[in-house]
This record gives sequence, C-alpha cells and structure tokens, in this order.
Amino acid sequence: MAKAISVLCLLTVALLGCGGGDSAEKFAQKGVAHFQKQEYDQAIASYQKALQLEPKAAAVYNLLGMAYRMKYNQLGNPELRQKEIEAFQKAIELDPRYWVALFNLGATYYFMGEKAKAAPLLKKALELNPDHPEKSQIEKMIAEGEKQP
Repeated sequence: MAKAISVLCLLTVALLGCGGGDSAEKFAQKGVAHFQKQEYDQAIASYQKALQLEPKAAAVYNLLGMAYRMKYNQLGNPELRQKEIEAFQKAIELDPRYWVALFNLGATYYFMGEKAKAAPLLKKALELNPDHPEKSQIEKMIAEGEKQP
C-alpha cells in the first residue's frame, strides 16, 4: 500500500509539470516528502500552497485528502474527517473521471459504515480502472453497499 501511495504521489507531481521557484510542483513534492515521513501537518500545508498556485489540480486535492485521512487516523478529530471528504469531493468535482479520488472517497464512506454511499463511487472507480489489483475486494465492498438501504 505504501508503495502504491508513493507511485501515485510521483504521478501527481508529474501531472503538475515542471516549474522553477515556488511552483505548485515544488510544493506538491514537499508535501509528498512530508507525507512519506508521516509529517501530516507539513504535508497538508505544502499541498495547500500547491493548490494556491494551481487550484485546479485534482491530484493534489486527492493527496490533501489522504493527508487529512492519516491525520484523522492519528487524532480521531471529526473535523479532519470532514476535510478529508471535502478534499476528495473537490478532486472529483475537478475531474469526474479521476478514479483514484473516487476510490478514496468511496473507501472513506465504506469504512465510516456508509456503505450505500460508498457503492456508486467504488463502482465508478472500478469502471474507470477495471484492472485494479484489488478488484475482487472492491467488488465485495460494492455488493455490501448495494445491499444496504
């Protein structure tokens, strides 16, 4: 899982393009480095700086959501969970076909016990990425969600 996150982080930075000085790419890279060291407050701050420079970077919103998720897991603060959800939602708003954010938001809802809310997000993510390595597990999650009222 950590390797997958690292690969996604590098892809995110690559999507931003190259730039000098205080570029969105530079701040996203710093965020990734902090995230990998479990320095979530610093990662969040770096991602927010990247988004100030590149406000339509869906991938950075997704990374911001992941940083809030890890911070929530540490502290259990419901405000952090809400910020996690909002970041994933913004990523999807900016790029409705961004399967990574769809999956992440679906997983958040699923593990919150809101499986019916998770199912359509997970289903769409799997439609966009049918070769996902955890396809069978995701299909089980979808089935559970579709059984809930």
